[in-house]
Amino acid sequence: MADITILGSGSWGLGLAILLNNNGHNVTVWSVFPDKLNKLNEERKDDISLPNVHIPESIKFNADTKIAVSGADVCVMAVASPYVRQTSKTIAPYIADGQFIVNVSKGIEDHSLETLCQVIEDEIPNATVAVLSGPSHAEEVSIAVPTVLVIASKDEELKNLIQDVFMNEY
Repeated sequence: MADITILGSGSWGLGLAILLNNNGHNVTVWSVFPDKLNKLNEERKDDISLPNVHIPESIKFNADTKIAVSGADVCVMAVASPYVRQTSKTIAPYIADGQFIVNVSKGIEDHSLETLCQVIEDEIPNATVAVLSGPSHAEEVSIAVPTVLVIASKDEELKNLIQDVFMNEY
């Protein structure tokens, strides 16, 4: 069992939080929008992002960056691509040397044309970074529709960990 923090409370972040929770991991969802996190915590649903999907009670929500990020085995970057750099700057002071960050945001940074992993590495050079991507949709992942994702990283340990953490029968 791993302690995983999802950075971002949109549909992709919530869909992956549900998947990882169902895989038996301790999951915390972090966001810069504490009001949204409070609503998610109270209602256990997000009718806009994931209609008709129940968020399990065991998923925690926390807007405190230090608490959410410190000590997490894996941080999953699931914010929209224009916010990856700022989110990386925000969490950087709390990332331990070698801490694992997995980018699941799609796209490249407009002004630099860097991949999002490069952006994360720019802002958090002490982190170990990977990217997880594939032809998938949050609403399908959250309700266990079969899908395939691919992990890529320069770090073999991180690739193996992410494969183990995310893999299941669907």
